[in-house]
Order: sequence, then structure tokens, then C-alpha cells
Amino acid sequence: MHVGEKIRISLILFMLLIYDFDEVYFGKMKALLSVYSKDNLVEFATALTERGIELIATEGTAAKIVTNGIGVTKVSEFTGFHELLDGRIKTLHPRIHAGITTGEIGIVAVNLIPFDTSSEDPLATMDLGGIALLRTAIKNFEHAAAVVNPSSYNAIIEELIKDGELSHDTKLDLAREASQYILAYDSKIDMVLKRMK
Repeated sequence: MHVGEKIRISLILFMLLIYDFDEVYFGKMKALLSVYSKDNLVEFATALTERGIELIATEGTAAKIVTNGIGVTKVSEFTGFHELLDGRIKTLHPRIHAGITTGEIGIVAVNLIPFDTSSEDPLATMDLGGIALLRTAIKNFEHAAAVVNPSSYNAIIEELIKDGELSHDTKLDLAREASQYILAYDSKIDMVLKRMK
């Protein structure tokens, strides 16, 4: 058993100690949705729900889903912790990241707040929680699919319908796409930091 698997099992045991048994890992698969772009969101959320996948979403994403009559748990309800700093801190919570690491949260759909390099205070527009979610999903890609592109939603649903799960190769491809997405985002941040000298 490699170190990553030992950590995963330890987290599952820890979560069983602090949360209700039925809520942890052994229940329905969960998908965490935190998206700036709402393209194809409703269709994706509907299809996930039809597959028996429980939805968790940040406030803005949840509002879009709920207005279309789809059931969703807000991140603050899932963690028991309210958003901070006008919603800028919402997903940086151990319950979320442990859920991704253990595979309780098996799909992590995130696209980031655009980083505005031309604004007066560009660092104020930098996404924090979304980056952390994606990094956790990438690190644990065998258990959680990191989805950054709304154009991938249909293929994901089709594979879930056909096979009942996402393959190792699909999750690896999604992790690589998410990694490239983060690199492009971080390069803009680096450009702004260089200008501050």
C-alpha cells in the first residue's frame, strides 16, 4: 500500500469520527460545482442528478441550479461553515478537501474567476478557493475528476451513462487539462507580480 492510499484511508477514518456515518464516503457519489461560467451548467447538473449523484455547490452556482428546479446542497450547509469576506472564502475547508481526497466527492467542476490583469488592483480578482479545489482533485485524480471546461460535460455524462463511472484515462486526461488551465492562470499572476517591482 503506497503512502497516498494510507493517507486516503486515514482521512476516511477521521471523517467517520467527526461526521455522521451515512454522510461519509459510503453514500452516494457527490459532485462539487463551483463555476464562474454557467455555460451548460443546468444540463450538467440535471444529468448528474439523474445518475444519482448528489450535488454540492457554491452560492452563485447553487442559485443557478436551484432556479431550474434541481436539488443542491450549498457548500456552507455541507461544511457547516458560512462563507467569509463577501464569498471570497467558501471552499477552503477540510470537509471539502478531505471529501475530494477520499473520493466522497468524485467530480470537481470548477472554472475560475477571470484574473483581470488590467484592473487597478489585479490581485483582488485572483481566485483562491477554485485553485485549491483543482489542485486537490489533480493530486487525487484516481478518485476525483477535475473538470474545468464546460464543453467536457457531455462526454463525462455519456461515459457515466455507458460505464457507470469515469475511467482512469479519462480522469487522467481531465487532470492534465486542469493542470494546464492552472498554469495559464498562474502565468497571468506571475506577469502582474513582475510588474510590481
